[in-house]
Amino acid sequence: MAERGVAYIERDVSSDPQAASEMLRLLGGRMVTPTLVVGKEVLTGFAQNRARMEELFPRPAELSEKR
Repeated sequence: MAERGVAYIERDVSSDPQAASEMLRLLGGRMVTPTLVVGKEVLTGFAQNRARMEELFPRPAELSEKR
């Protein structure tokens, strides 16, 4: 996220009971990491959401050209 210039708030559910409670509420009682909340959209895991994350957070042009 940082390499794409996306501001985010990292919450550690293992040490933050409020974050853990919110995750359980959002995911219907499940604990899945990583979980990204973008507006009202909730994404769990990176691999299965790679395409959606590319849509939401496209690479800056200069980074894409280096690939």
